[in-house]
Amino acid sequence: MNLFGELVDYITNDINGTVQADTNAPVWVTALCLNSPVSATELNQLIERNIPADQITPQIREFLNNIIARNKILKTFKNFNPNFNRIYGKTFLEDNQEPELEHFQRTYYTSPLIYSGYPYYCPNGWRRYSLLIDNFELYEDWPVAYHGTASKNVLSIMNEGLRPSENTNDNQCAVFGDGYYFSPSIEYCGHPRYAKVKQSKTRGFYIQTVLQCRVKPKSFEIHQETLLEDKSKVIDPNFKNSELTWLIPKDYVKECREKGENFIIIYGIMSRITDQEPKNLPVNEWWKF
Repeated sequence: MNLFGELVDYITNDINGTVQADTNAPVWVTALCLNSPVSATELNQLIERNIPADQITPQIREFLNNIIARNKILKTFKNFNPNFNRIYGKTFLEDNQEPELEHFQRTYYTSPLIYSGYPYYCPNGWRRYSLLIDNFELYEDWPVAYHGTASKNVLSIMNEGLRPSENTNDNQCAVFGDGYYFSPSIEYCGHPRYAKVKQSKTRGFYIQTVLQCRVKPKSFEIHQETLLEDKSKVIDPNFKNSELTWLIPKDYVKECREKGENFIIIYGIMSRITDQEPKNLPVNEWWKF
């Protein structure tokens, strides 16, 4: 299996594991999960022909909906834009561990690229699986930003888009207010609070995933980081700690949607693949503080 297959597994195996691990799920549920992707119509026809109606519990129906969602994302993977796949700088794997180098273009640059006045630094050690974006020229001068997330969230984000962070009585996660949170620093988004670390079951690699985005100029507020206890430590030498959080307020998003305007596009899945735990990498020394 190549590393792209590993990434697919990384994003989808939360669903597979849930289905297979549930001891109350009939064998046929597991079998459906492991079979080749099928459409929602095909899956429902299969159920009607083979499964007694009294066995379709709400829990099983939820599992089936997850399988359909998984199939949608697998179909989405076919719409990637491999012409713009990139490996940035030196990876954390030796070349003999890299079976898919021919599918990437290596690149590295020392000076940042500038988009609408904001710097885009080379995301060293990361690779990009590029997504097809219609009319990308409309967004090519928008600032680059990142959004770290857990593997289980990539599935819904790819299908439904990002959801805003919102404060509730039980969860005060939106430190600077309700809205969509990003950072110009991939290293900041690579912290495990955002980009959860997962180990491949087949090859032992450690994988993290961050979404690469373009955000509309003048749509976001700039705030300080929220992770460090020791505020004297530097997270990313390319940025001040006081400018690591970008927030697109929820009210602004509502205005954009009412006008039919985009405020963000996701144009790449960034992946850091290592043969050691990411917390031990020199670039992540700041995680200790």
